[in-house]
Amino acid sequence: MEEDPTTSQKWIEFRFPFLMVRTKRGLNAMDRLSRFGVFKVAGWVSLILFPILASFTIFILLLSVSAFLVSAPIREVAREIGPAGNLLIPGLNPFLPLLYGWIGIFVGIVVHEGAHGVMARALNIPVKSAGLLLLAIIPVGAFVEVDDKTMEKAPFRNTGRILASGSGSNMVVGFVSLLLMLLVVSSMRPIGVGAPIGQVFDDLPAAEAGIMPGDLILSINDVSTSNQEFLGIELSTHSPGERVIVTVQRRAETLDFTVILAEHPQDPSLAFLGVGSLPVSPDLILDQYQSALSLSPRVMLYLFTLPTGPSNLQLLVPFSDTMHVFYTSSIGELYRPLANLFFWIWFINFNLGIFNALPIFPLDGGQAFRGGLRAAVGSRIGENPVKWITGAVSLGLVLLILSMFIIPYAGILLPS
Repeated sequence: MEEDPTTSQKWIEFRFPFLMVRTKRGLNAMDRLSRFGVFKVAGWVSLILFPILASFTIFILLLSVSAFLVSAPIREVAREIGPAGNLLIPGLNPFLPLLYGWIGIFVGIVVHEGAHGVMARALNIPVKSAGLLLLAIIPVGAFVEVDDKTMEKAPFRNTGRILASGSGSNMVVGFVSLLLMLLVVSSMRPIGVGAPIGQVFDDLPAAEAGIMPGDLILSINDVSTSNQEFLGIELSTHSPGERVIVTVQRRAETLDFTVILAEHPQDPSLAFLGVGSLPVSPDLILDQYQSALSLSPRVMLYLFTLPTGPSNLQLLVPFSDTMHVFYTSSIGELYRPLANLFFWIWFINFNLGIFNALPIFPLDGGQAFRGGLRAAVGSRIGENPVKWITGAVSLGLVLLILSMFIIPYAGILLPS
């Protein structure tokens, strides 16, 4: 391995399963950024927010575990998704796209580690090394090695700010990405007013005519079908075997199809087109998503709904795999990759920020918890009790997290 002649550290080092590539450019960049006074202020803000983020995360964990304990349907959904659905790892989590997930995690780790280094240099604490973290040849993040001995001797007001800066920076980047995503969504418009088609049944009139999932039925025989209800009303005025003209919007095209209506499988006297409409209105979904800045708790939940998640939840996201076909944008087809990119950067950075704030040692939150406890009562109770309390809190939270993986599979022991 090559070594840095000034620090006697290896430039390239393998620590299973990662390859660490050290570079002086990272150190120089952190030194330059640390000269801006805003970072010291940001450190204090991060330190104040740290216990708030930790409390919020613990509340969400308790709420989730409570829901698993009392609700059999929620446990069933968790079983269907599988344990990997709780992991923020592309390739393992079935709903985390490889490309967007990798970009989000790379950005999150670089921002998190870089913030530690910048804050350390701003507070005159040495940074031994910094560089890229590779998995095989794929960059997955960055690392920063702050001098441990200096950190141990530094007062908590300094170490606390260094530890909290990682989560704080993740939250800033996350919310900036969220605003960018909403800006992209604000450029979107429904392709038309009609009944959105989610399913076309094989060997029935619509499929034989060429109507496809994702089409928007605008009219039947020039009678407007502005939503699912009006589509049903219009079909009720026709009889099986009748020939009708169905007008659909397919992205930028308006197409006419000649369809001979079939008998409805549940009532042969009724006409059947052979399609399943989506139970949502594209314009209503878009309006609700665009109104997320109102900070209404009900609307804010939309911002945490995965665009690649379960199909029923995709109906709530206008740029999801299911819904994107019903929209256009003033920025062209770029709107969908951009919206997804900003969503995953937001979502991953938010989760990295709150998870690292948990008082679980050796996470940042756990180290800050032990440092704060030592500063507050360490002189009265001694170092060992501080370590025991930190260990007990860490163990309790680890068990709480593990219960989210275990409880959904303990259905026999829980109420149905």
